[in-house]
Amino acid sequence: MAKEYFNVLEEIIPTLVTVMLNSPDYQTVCRCQKCSVDIIALTLNSVPPRYVTSDEKREIIFRLYNQSFMRTTLNKHIISAIHVVRKNPNHD
Repeated sequence: MAKEYFNVLEEIIPTLVTVMLNSPDYQTVCRCQKCSVDIIALTLNSVPPRYVTSDEKREIIFRLYNQSFMRTTLNKHIISAIHVVRKNPNHD
Protein backbone atom coordinates (compact mmCIF):
# COMPACT_ATOMS: atom_id res chain seq x y z
CA MET A 1 0.00 0.00 0.00
CA ALA A 2 1.33 3.44 -0.91
CA LYS A 3 1.79 5.92 1.90
CA GLU A 4 -1.26 8.19 1.85
CA TYR A 5 -0.38 10.39 4.80
CA PHE A 6 2.54 12.54 5.86
CA ASN A 7 3.67 14.79 8.66
CA VAL A 8 3.81 18.34 7.28
CA LEU A 9 6.30 19.35 9.97
CA GLU A 10 8.83 17.00 8.36
CA GLU A 11 8.84 19.51 5.49
CA ILE A 12 8.74 22.69 7.55
CA ILE A 13 11.25 22.02 10.33
CA PRO A 14 14.29 21.10 8.18
CA THR A 15 13.93 24.38 6.30
CA LEU A 16 13.62 26.39 9.52
CA VAL A 17 16.62 24.61 11.04
CA THR A 18 18.74 25.40 7.98
CA VAL A 19 17.71 29.06 8.05
CA MET A 20 18.40 29.33 11.77
CA LEU A 21 21.80 27.62 11.55
CA ASN A 22 22.80 30.04 8.79
CA SER A 23 21.81 33.08 10.86
CA PRO A 24 24.51 35.16 12.59
CA ASP A 25 23.33 33.98 16.03
CA TYR A 26 24.33 30.37 15.37
CA GLN A 27 27.53 30.67 13.34
CA THR A 28 29.51 28.81 16.02
CA VAL A 29 27.18 25.79 16.01
CA CYS A 30 28.40 22.75 14.10
CA ARG A 31 26.39 22.50 10.89
CA CYS A 32 27.61 19.10 9.73
CA GLN A 33 25.04 16.66 8.37
CA LYS A 34 24.95 14.63 11.61
CA CYS A 35 24.38 17.64 13.88
CA SER A 36 21.79 19.13 11.53
CA VAL A 37 19.85 15.86 11.39
CA ASP A 38 20.06 15.48 15.18
CA ILE A 39 18.63 19.01 15.61
CA ILE A 40 15.81 18.22 13.19
CA ALA A 41 15.01 14.91 14.90
CA LEU A 42 15.02 16.45 18.39
CA THR A 43 12.75 19.24 17.21
CA LEU A 44 10.34 16.83 15.51
CA ASN A 45 10.22 14.76 18.71
CA SER A 46 9.36 17.83 20.77
CA VAL A 47 6.37 19.04 18.75
CA PRO A 48 3.07 17.32 18.04
CA PRO A 49 3.02 15.84 14.53
CA ARG A 50 0.69 17.33 11.94
CA TYR A 51 -0.33 14.42 9.72
CA VAL A 52 -2.47 15.12 6.68
CA THR A 53 -3.88 13.06 3.84
CA SER A 54 -4.30 15.61 1.07
CA ASP A 55 -2.58 18.59 -0.54
CA GLU A 56 -5.43 20.83 0.56
CA LYS A 57 -4.90 19.93 4.21
CA ARG A 58 -1.14 20.32 3.73
CA GLU A 59 -1.70 23.91 2.58
CA ILE A 60 -3.86 24.63 5.64
CA ILE A 61 -1.06 23.46 7.95
CA PHE A 62 1.51 25.49 5.98
CA ARG A 63 -0.64 28.61 6.36
CA LEU A 64 -1.06 27.93 10.08
CA TYR A 65 2.68 27.57 10.64
CA ASN A 66 3.37 30.66 8.55
CA GLN A 67 1.74 32.80 11.25
CA SER A 68 4.19 34.51 13.57
CA PHE A 69 2.93 32.95 16.82
CA MET A 70 3.31 29.43 15.42
CA ARG A 71 6.70 30.22 13.91
CA THR A 72 7.82 31.56 17.29
CA THR A 73 6.74 28.31 18.94
CA LEU A 74 8.66 26.21 16.41
CA ASN A 75 11.71 28.45 16.76
CA LYS A 76 11.74 27.89 20.53
CA HIS A 77 11.78 24.13 19.98
CA ILE A 78 14.56 24.45 17.38
CA ILE A 79 16.66 26.66 19.67
CA SER A 80 16.27 24.13 22.48
CA ALA A 81 17.39 21.31 20.17
CA ILE A 82 20.37 23.37 18.97
CA HIS A 83 21.53 23.84 22.56
CA VAL A 84 21.20 20.12 23.32
CA VAL A 85 23.17 19.12 20.23
CA ARG A 86 25.77 21.84 20.80
CA LYS A 87 26.43 20.51 24.31
CA ASN A 88 26.30 16.84 23.30
CA PRO A 89 27.40 16.43 19.66
CA ASN A 90 26.97 12.89 18.38
CA HIS A 91 30.27 12.81 16.50
CA ASP A 92 34.02 13.13 17.06
